[in-house]
Amino acid sequence: MKTYFKQLFEYDAWANTLLLYRFEKQFPVNPRIYQLYSHLISAHRIWLNRCLGLPQSTALWMDRLPAEMRIDQEAYHLDWLAFLDQLNEGDFDKTVTYTNSKGDTFTNVLSSIMAHLINHGTYHRGNLTILMKEEGFVVDNLDLITYLRK
Repeated sequence: MKTYFKQLFEYDAWANTLLLYRFEKQFPVNPRIYQLYSHLISAHRIWLNRCLGLPQSTALWMDRLPAEMRIDQEAYHLDWLAFLDQLNEGDFDKTVTYTNSKGDTFTNVLSSIMAHLINHGTYHRGNLTILMKEEGFVVDNLDLITYLRK
């Protein structure tokens, strides 16, 4: 399971990097593009902190410049890989109890949280792709299968 999730997190970073590269070179007009991308990467830190039992260290919605987003994205990705590296196979079935941004407490299995995070990224990359295409961007194919073919 560790190999599978490492592959998914590598895919997620690859797809995020392709999008970020596009709007570092062709600056979007719609501020929602920056907000959604920033939210997408903030979720990585927030969920990792929850899995580690740490307090939330970043806002779910915040304004960042592309250079800041790149730094955060790379750091969060490396932190997730380090977390995955220290897991044993049985850890993926352990539960994580956390409090969400509304103050509600939940418990979920670690593997479900990681699957959610990857799906969350896919969902928001779809949102971003639509917004970017409305501004004339040519957006790369960000499908998992495209990543796996490389």
